[in-house]
Amino acid sequence: MSTPQDNPNGQDNGPDWNPPGSGSSGQNPYPPQGQPSHGGQDDGNRAAQSPGYAYPTSAAPGPAEKGPAPKEVHRAYYLILAAGIVYLLSSVVSLLTTDVPDMAGAAVGVGVGLVVSVIIAALYVVLAVFIRRGRNWARITATVLAALNVVGTLGILFLTPVLTAAAESAGQPVAETSAISTVSSVLVMLLGVAGVVLTYLKPARPYFAPQKLGY
Repeated sequence: MSTPQDNPNGQDNGPDWNPPGSGSSGQNPYPPQGQPSHGGQDDGNRAAQSPGYAYPTSAAPGPAEKGPAPKEVHRAYYLILAAGIVYLLSSVVSLLTTDVPDMAGAAVGVGVGLVVSVIIAALYVVLAVFIRRGRNWARITATVLAALNVVGTLGILFLTPVLTAAAESAGQPVAETSAISTVSSVLVMLLGVAGVVLTYLKPARPYFAPQKLGY
């Protein structure tokens, strides 16, 4: 056991005493367990503690939602929907009021005609719904169908008198076309064309533009 007299400087060599030349000035070179050493901080923890650090996310950007539909699109929706309803009603009336000599074949013809009429009317409804949602493919499809309807309706209107006169001169029976059928066909054509035209007006065109990805 050493005493203060044994040391030339009169210092007590306690357990915390560092011998000269150890390179330490009273500090323990071995930090207590559980505490980080000086200059040894983890970069990942430091980045996690930084308030400006942005964590990457795995969520992929989705398409930006469309805004509210313009009034022209709403009007086009109702016009095309009305065209489908008028077509269905006129087809049912025409099928039920047409005189057919063969009663057995008439039942089959009416059934097939009703199925076809319902399918076409449903197509009007589907196109109207997706046009209101801003789907460009629905607008293009409605445009093509409206153009075909115009050609068919005008062709029937102009060719029917010519065909009727030719059949009468040849002594062949002529199937009469009711005024209701003719008027309903023209009305369906006008409603469909008006609805399609509204979708191409300037206020409605941006609503059918392709959606951009949102970030």
